[in-house]
Amino acid sequence: MVQLFYYESRGKCCRKVFSYEGYPTKVLLYPYEGWAQPAMISYWLLKTYWWSRTRCKIVEVTGTKKMATRGKMIDKGNGVMWITGKFKETINPDFKMALTTNVSNSDFQLGYSVTGTLERGDKRKGEFQLTHYAMVKRKGY
Repeated sequence: MVQLFYYESRGKCCRKVFSYEGYPTKVLLYPYEGWAQPAMISYWLLKTYWWSRTRCKIVEVTGTKKMATRGKMIDKGNGVMWITGKFKETINPDFKMALTTNVSNSDFQLGYSVTGTLERGDKRKGEFQLTHYAMVKRKGY
């Protein structure tokens, strides 16, 4: 059963869920209400490289605009993964995305297998702000 795999993988490594979903993984981004800048609903496509377990290609799709960059995936254990990187032509170039498979029951009922947050800012200044909520839907939803 497909649902049984997702239920059993709660709290496990995010890579297992991503490999089961198939690459590229579509991460839906929903804007945070407290963020001061206008934000469109967008999504990211994550694709790992065959030659590295820690590097990934990230394509951000916002409307008809696409931006691509490379990111670093850091597995923190207990189902938590950090993805960090930098988009070159933006106001807030650096980003940190925290993803977890420890989803709440309500999120699981809505069809999400991985949830998290996206923070953007400037790494040199040490300023990061929460900008989006990140969700990965299960197959069939």
